[in-house]
Amino acid sequence: MPDKLLFQTQNAASTTLRGQMLLASAELNGTPFERALIYLVSHGDEGSMGVIVNQPLKKITFGEIAKSMGIEEMMAARFGAPEIIRGGPVEHTRGFVLHTGDYALPTTVSVASNISLSASAEIVTDIAHGRGPRALNFCLGYAGWAAGQLEEELHGNGWLLLPGDEGILFDVALEKRYNAATQKLGLTALNFHTDITARA
Repeated sequence: MPDKLLFQTQNAASTTLRGQMLLASAELNGTPFERALIYLVSHGDEGSMGVIVNQPLKKITFGEIAKSMGIEEMMAARFGAPEIIRGGPVEHTRGFVLHTGDYALPTTVSVASNISLSASAEIVTDIAHGRGPRALNFCLGYAGWAAGQLEEELHGNGWLLLPGDEGILFDVALEKRYNAATQKLGLTALNFHTDITARA
């Protein structure tokens, strides 16, 4: 499923939402997407796919993932091992690495001008050996929507759209990204939630 959705990233029409971000509203409180910030890597006739970029997974480390794949960490300590992020409820044991465009494999998908996605074992090896991208989000799992489903959720005020922002994705700490996204829209998290609830 994700491979099919990623293929349409490179063939999507100009109306695609790929490369944009979704900010969860109060409508999604009590769900796995409460206060989630999602980067959309694919959007088209087949459906949509994105990764949550602000929910850390505290119970697993990059070193443990590398070890489970038979990859020896050689230089990760020098560069700083990446924090693991809960990317979404679908295929939650599969890794998806959202990263800067200075790194590419034959299977890497370019999502925006300097934002790409890789999902192969090779990038894990390169990160462990200090040959990875300048900045990255190491996500386990993804969020997926069937055709038309995301549009329905947007219409129902579940999400607010905002442009993709490299600074938020790669330079802002995970726990600060949700508020950074609301501020980018000229809102506070409280005002945003209050406004959405009032219009529901």
